[in-house]
Amino acid sequence: METKEHWFLQGFLLLAMVIIAQGATIKCPFSPLCYKKTESATIYTCEWETESESMKNATYELFYSRSNSAASRTSLGSSRKSYICVQDNTVLNKVLVDIWVVTYMGNESCQSLNTTVTLSERVKYEAPQHMSMARSSSNLTLSWDNKKDAVIEVKFRRLEETSETWKTFKKEVKQAMVTLENLQNVSVYQLQVRQMSKHVKHPLWSDWTPILDVPTEIPNPPEVNWTVEDFNNGTRLLKLTWGTPPYPVSMQVNYNLSLHIWPCLLKRKNFTIVTTTVFSVYVTYSAVSGDIIAFNKVGKSSPTHILVPAKHISFPCKSWPNDRLIPLKYAHGFMKSCLEWYKSTDGETRPEKVNRSKLNGTVKKKLKHVRKKMDDYVRYYYLVHKQTDGKPQSTETCLMYKKEGAPSKAPDHFTAPILNVTTNSAMLHWKPIPVPDQRGFLTHYEICYTRRSQNNESQFESECHKSFASKTEYLVQNLTPGSIYNIHLAGATAAGSGPTTTIEITTKPLPQSVIGWIIAGIIAILITVCLFIIKRHKKKIFPPIPRPVLVESVNYRARNQSMHEKEEVHELQLYDNCSQDPNPEEATVLEVSETYECEDTDEKCLGDSSTPVSDPLSPDYKAQVLRLETPDSSKGEIDCLVNMMMYRNGLVFDMKAYSTEDVGIPL
Repeated sequence: METKEHWFLQGFLLLAMVIIAQGATIKCPFSPLCYKKTESATIYTCEWETESESMKNATYELFYSRSNSAASRTSLGSSRKSYICVQDNTVLNKVLVDIWVVTYMGNESCQSLNTTVTLSERVKYEAPQHMSMARSSSNLTLSWDNKKDAVIEVKFRRLEETSETWKTFKKEVKQAMVTLENLQNVSVYQLQVRQMSKHVKHPLWSDWTPILDVPTEIPNPPEVNWTVEDFNNGTRLLKLTWGTPPYPVSMQVNYNLSLHIWPCLLKRKNFTIVTTTVFSVYVTYSAVSGDIIAFNKVGKSSPTHILVPAKHISFPCKSWPNDRLIPLKYAHGFMKSCLEWYKSTDGETRPEKVNRSKLNGTVKKKLKHVRKKMDDYVRYYYLVHKQTDGKPQSTETCLMYKKEGAPSKAPDHFTAPILNVTTNSAMLHWKPIPVPDQRGFLTHYEICYTRRSQNNESQFESECHKSFASKTEYLVQNLTPGSIYNIHLAGATAAGSGPTTTIEITTKPLPQSVIGWIIAGIIAILITVCLFIIKRHKKKIFPPIPRPVLVESVNYRARNQSMHEKEEVHELQLYDNCSQDPNPEEATVLEVSETYECEDTDEKCLGDSSTPVSDPLSPDYKAQVLRLETPDSSKGEIDCLVNMMMYRNGLVFDMKAYSTEDVGIPL
C-alpha cells in the first residue's frame, strides 16, 4: 500500500511540471538597436532588451534583409546574450535594411519587431570617461576624453535637494569640455553627463555617467606641523600632521606629498593619494624639504612648503669617531653613500645649493680632497650619509674651518639698561657675533671695566673677566657706588681676541638715609667699644671709694629684736696730724681694743677701753666723730687741721676736720 502511494506522488509531481512547462509562453524581445561607437569604427553592436529573467536560457538570432525587397533574410549570428557584434563587411551599411531578433526556447520561437535603419548613420558614443572637474568661484568646468566635437547634456542638482528634479543643460561643444555657471560656492552638487555625435544623421545619446559628487573647492592650503624624534644613531623619524578642512571642503579630500629625504639624490620622492592626516618617514640628520597639496575632484589647494632644518652641532669636530672604509655594498653607487658639505652662513640654515661627493674610500681621504675647495675663515658643515637596513642614516656630522682667525667684528647691541644698574652691580647684555664674522670657533667673551673719578680722567682700578661663548649677558659685581665705569667687550677665538665695543655706566649713589644709618651704626659701634674698655678697666680709671662701717647701737638693736643681729666692733684710732703738739686735755683718743660678738640682744656688749665709756656707741657715732664742733671761724681760734685716720680690715679712711683748743670730742 505504501509503495503505491509513493509512486502516485512522484507521478503527480511529474505531471504538474509538464503542465507548467507547456503553459509557460515565450516572450518576444524588443526591437534591436544597432550602432557603432565612433564614426570610423568597423564593428556594429546590435543590442535588445528582454522582459524577464525567465528568458535567460533562451537563444537569440539576429536577421536582416534589405528594406522593401523580396530578398531572403540573412542571419548575422546567434547568442545567448542580449547583444551581437557584427563586422561592417558582412552587412549592407549604406542602405536601408530591416533588422529583427528571433528568440528560441524549447520548441517555441518569437520574432521581434523590425528596425529599419541605415547602419552607417547610427553612432552611439560611450558615456564620457575619465571625467575631471574644476571649480572656480561659482563656475564648474567639466572635461573628459573625447577629441571630437559633440553635443553635451548635463543634469545636476544640489546634494541637499536630492528629492527635487534634475536641472538640465545642453550644449554643442568643439572639445570635450563644458562649463556650468552660477553655482553656489559652498554647496555640493550631483551631476550626470552624456554625449551625442554631431557628424551623422541619426546619432544616439550615450549612456549617462554614474552620479558624480561635486565637492567645493579648497580655499586654504593645509596647516602642517612636524616633529622629529632623534634615535641618536644618525637616523630621525619625521612625523607630519595636518588638520582636516571643514565640511563640505573635506569631502573626498586626499593629499600629495613630495619630500627630499635622501640627500645623496637630487630627485624628490613623491607620496601620492595620502588619505590620512598623519605621515611618518625616516630621514637623516640633513635638512628635509618638500611640499604638501590637498586635492579633491574639483581642484587642489596651493602647496604648503615644508622645511625641517638639519641637526647641526654647536661644537667643532676635530676627529672622525669612525673613520673606516665604506663597505662595497654602499660604495658602488652614488645613491648608497655620499658626503654632503656646505657653508654654514648663519650656523643654522642650510643653503639652497649644497655639495655632494661620492664616497669610494675613507672619509679622511675624501675630506682632504674637499678641504682644497674650502675658503679660509669660513665655517663649513658636512655629513656622511649611507643606508642601513633600508633606512637613511648620517654616520658622521661635523663643523670645521679650513683656517681660523680672530673675530672681525665686536658684539652688537652692547648695553647696560639703567634699570639693571644698581649701587654695586650692573647687568650687561649683547647680541652674539654673527657666524660669518666669527672667523673661527668662539671660545669666550672678554669683559674688562675701569673705574675713574667724576672730576678727571684718572683711572683708579681695572679688572677683566671671561664669559662663556654661549652666554649673551653678564653680571658685573662689587662696584663702587656713585662711580663711573668704562666697560669693554670683545669676542675671542683660538686665534685671539677681536675688536672691542665700549659703554659707560654710572653706578647709583647710596641713598642719604642709608648714609645716615651707616654713620649711626659706626657711632654705636664706637660707643660700644668704649663702654667695653671702660668696664674692663674701671678699677684703674675710677678707683673704689671706701665706705665707713656702720655699727649698730643697742637702742637700735632693741628696736629690731626680732631680727638676727651680728655686730662687729673694730679698732678705731683717731690721729691728729697738726704740726703742733696736741693738748692732752683737748684731744681725746678713743680706742677700742677688743671686739665682742653678741648673739643675745638682752645683754650689753661693751669692750675694754682705756677710757671708760658710760653709754654705748650709737649708730650716729661716726657722725659725731666726723662732725667736730668748732667755734666760729671768725674768732680766729683754728689752730690746725685735724686729720683722722680710721683703719678697718686693712682699709684706710682719711678724714679731715678742723679742731680748736677749746673743743673736745665726747664719745
